[in-house]
Amino acid sequence: MDVPENPLIKYLTSFRLLYIVGGGFFFYLLSVFIDPVFIPVLQMPENGCQKWIETRSGFQKQMECVEFGHPLDELKYKHNREMEKRRSNKMLGLFIAASVITFFLMVLNPANFFGAGVRIENYTGAVATAVFYGLILGFIFPTIYQALLPPPIEWMPQEFLEIRRARIELILKTIEKLPQ
Repeated sequence: MDVPENPLIKYLTSFRLLYIVGGGFFFYLLSVFIDPVFIPVLQMPENGCQKWIETRSGFQKQMECVEFGHPLDELKYKHNREMEKRRSNKMLGLFIAASVITFFLMVLNPANFFGAGVRIENYTGAVATAVFYGLILGFIFPTIYQALLPPPIEWMPQEFLEIRRARIELILKTIEKLPQ
C-alpha cells in the first residue's frame, strides 16, 4: 500500500525553499561583512548640525543639514552621505548577484526551479524568475535575518571590527588634514 506524501513535508524539503532560506542567509552574511570594510560610517556629535532643512528628491522627502557647528562636522556629514550612496549601491549589487547566480543555476538545472521535465527554450521566463528570486534573496531575506538575529557587532569576528576601526581612524586623519 502506498503512503501518500505530505505536501508540506515535500515543500519544506524542496530545493526552492532551501535555496531561498540558505541563499538569503548567504547574502545577509555577505552584506554584514561588506559593511565594516567598505562602508565605514563616522559618528556625528549630537549638536554637529545647527540647521536642518527638508528637501525633495523625486517623491522622497529628506532632512538635510545646511549649517554645521564645526567644519569637521560638515566633512563627517558629507562622508556619511557618500556612505549612504555606497550602501544603496551595495544593495543593488547584492540584488544583481542574487539574480545572476539564480539565473545560472536555473539554466544548469531548470527542474530544481520549475519541476521535472521543464526545459528552458525562451529565456524570458527564466530571467523574470531569476529577478524575482534576486529580490527575495538580495533584499527581503537579508532584512528578515537582520531583524531576527542579534546585531553583527555581537557575533562578528573581531578582525572585521578592527578593520572597521582602522578605516574610521584613517578617514578621520584624512579629514582633519584637509584645509578647512
